[in-house]
Amino acid sequence: MEPEPSRRRVRPAEERAASGRARPNIADIARLANVSTTAVSFALNDRPGLSDQTRDRILSIARQANWQPSRAARAMSTDRAGSIGVITRRRLRQPLWSNNFGAHFLAGVQNELARRDLVLTLHSVPTLSVECEAYRRWLGERRVDGVLVIDPVVDDERIALLADLDLPAVVVGDLRATASALSCVWTDDARATELACGHLAALGHRGVIRIGGPGRLLHSSVRKRALSDIAPRFGLSVSHGSITAREDPEAALRALLAAHPGATAVLVEDLDLAARVIATLGRLGHRVPDDISVLSWDDGDVATLITPTISVLSRDLVGYGTAAASALAELASTGETTRSPGTRTRLVARASTASAPTARASSTGAGVR
Repeated sequence: MEPEPSRRRVRPAEERAASGRARPNIADIARLANVSTTAVSFALNDRPGLSDQTRDRILSIARQANWQPSRAARAMSTDRAGSIGVITRRRLRQPLWSNNFGAHFLAGVQNELARRDLVLTLHSVPTLSVECEAYRRWLGERRVDGVLVIDPVVDDERIALLADLDLPAVVVGDLRATASALSCVWTDDARATELACGHLAALGHRGVIRIGGPGRLLHSSVRKRALSDIAPRFGLSVSHGSITAREDPEAALRALLAAHPGATAVLVEDLDLAARVIATLGRLGHRVPDDISVLSWDDGDVATLITPTISVLSRDLVGYGTAAASALAELASTGETTRSPGTRTRLVARASTASAPTARASSTGAGVR
């Protein structure tokens, strides 16, 4: 006769640890329940073939024993790794990723993965070609169930590779104008461009210098194209320049301002760079926003910690990461590709943007008459 469950005592965790086993396995549960390991597997995986009484008894004993599934065993039985991968590109001694965007985006990714009991595999490489090799290796080793592809570039070799590999991938960027059929989450840069142009035009600005990142980045290309289409509708003339992280901003800004003397506003794609631009303009004798306004295409804590505070195009970056991770988890589960906006943009006006000097002069002159 099967012993009564109430007379069975499951040793607490500290006793199991003292005996040399930190946690029970399926064989332990089977012995305690006086059933086969197959019956335990059926109960723990909610498969048919057991009576309700037996199933409930097994589950009760498993709960008392604080049984948890082995991630490795689960991966072998389901052919799933229980992990998604993110690879960043950086050189030695460089920050892991963009201080503002990367930290908030990955926080959102981690939030979603934790909710789904998945883990994040984060890796860094120096070049795109090394990143491609990592994808091939991860696939061969069943290291991850899918990957988030960040910082896509124009003619990105990773996109073509991942389209051929049997590795689920979601690109964090707008692929709608490309030939790729990969899943993607993106920011509506056309809407963001309208917000920026509308804000600056309403303040009387007519000449704008856009300071972007590396020209190969897909989002930089998309934004440049959007500005070319949208800025003329608001009566804005936009000139394009770039300042890299290693470049002296003072020399670059001096050259840009000299080449575009009618510019009264600067639109900067990166928040940290926007802060550097404001400091450099001050050293060059330009007051922000009295002489020139600065608007950042990014938001974060830095925007409110300096003087003047920085007007921004703000996105929910944590929500962006959550949406990207959710899209990848669903893709890995169902195999269905999706394309959707991961986040929307709103304009937050702060102290770094104000009426253009010419607009203020016209207004003052009208008042004197």
